[in-house]
Amino acid sequence: MSQVFLETAAHAAKHIIQRNITPRGMAASVDGYPQVWARDSMITFLGAGLNLSEEVRLCFRASLDQLALHQDRFGQIPYSVWVKDGRVQYRSSDANPWFVIGAAHYVTLTQDQDWAREHAHAVRRALDWCEAQDLSHSGLMESGECADWADLLSNRGNVLFPNALYAHALRVGADLLEPHCPEDAARLRQRREVVYAAFQKTFWVQPAGTFTDTTHGQIHTLMSAHLRRRPYFLPWVGLYEYGERFDTTGNLVTIVTGLATLEQGNEILNYIHQTGLNRPYPVQVLHPAIQPGETDWRDYHKMYNCNLPHQYHNGGIWPWVGGLYIAALVKMNRVEEAQRELLLLAKALQLGETEWESNEWLHGQSGQPMGVKSQAWSAGMFLYALHAVKTGELPGLTAPA
Repeated sequence: MSQVFLETAAHAAKHIIQRNITPRGMAASVDGYPQVWARDSMITFLGAGLNLSEEVRLCFRASLDQLALHQDRFGQIPYSVWVKDGRVQYRSSDANPWFVIGAAHYVTLTQDQDWAREHAHAVRRALDWCEAQDLSHSGLMESGECADWADLLSNRGNVLFPNALYAHALRVGADLLEPHCPEDAARLRQRREVVYAAFQKTFWVQPAGTFTDTTHGQIHTLMSAHLRRRPYFLPWVGLYEYGERFDTTGNLVTIVTGLATLEQGNEILNYIHQTGLNRPYPVQVLHPAIQPGETDWRDYHKMYNCNLPHQYHNGGIWPWVGGLYIAALVKMNRVEEAQRELLLLAKALQLGETEWESNEWLHGQSGQPMGVKSQAWSAGMFLYALHAVKTGELPGLTAPA
């Protein structure tokens, strides 16, 4: 029964992806987000590209070409391009890493070295732009509020999610550039080592007495004294303050890309299970939810009645992150857990006013769909999770051996 159900879910997911193919690339949702988003499209292709039909390949390439076409003179990739008229929007800290990760994944799938050669300059400049966001020369990008995929949260300073992507983008970007720009590839690999060291030092709370704190605001000392420890990477760290909530998405990225150690990865997954963030469906993206009046609360959370507690980025359930969660379980060899979660994720995609709505997000407590339907990345990451459970492979995200 479960195998038939998963096959039905996969068929429905492929149908959703098919609906979102446009001449400019993969739309986020033809029913609500008629743009080619850097993050949405590249995440969608992690799953959609696994059985690469010619139509999907051309759409993947078109998405990358549109993003590269509008790269600005500083190297910034737009976060979205409108399907209808080609208008672009900027101001994103994760568009550049996703562009590089997507480009590397495309070349791996297609072996199109001509395309890689033509776009090597865009890949290098995209990563150099990320380095330029390292305002304090700590090794990590800095960004303001609402600058990454969690676009209604007050994460700021060194933010977990875009920096985890940045570290992975440096690795796969260097591999992509090696045949064409070997000196740049070597430089990016050296940069990745700097970023990795800064990442571990900044986001994982270090025990007192095990580190030297050279930060201006003695932020690492403050974190160690106040928190003692946390079984996860912190969501953001600023000059004088830090966030201590659990950012599910950023922590899962650290597991699948190999940033987290084996011990850290298991602590993170245990925490998700212990707190019940994988129920009623995988997976809630923030814990605990931010309540009105708390320090992390912002009045803009009330926009569109969207980011209230247990909704949207404030503790809502996002199926694409559920796919990432299943991939992380597979990466940590927790296959039986991954199989159980995969069935729940398929059930989440099935929900809606019509069957197999492939919704954007669900209420974190009730599990009811509240977001935009026909969401491509929800469908794409289900296919990715299904592939991970079947094969044990995480193409595009797993760090090479």
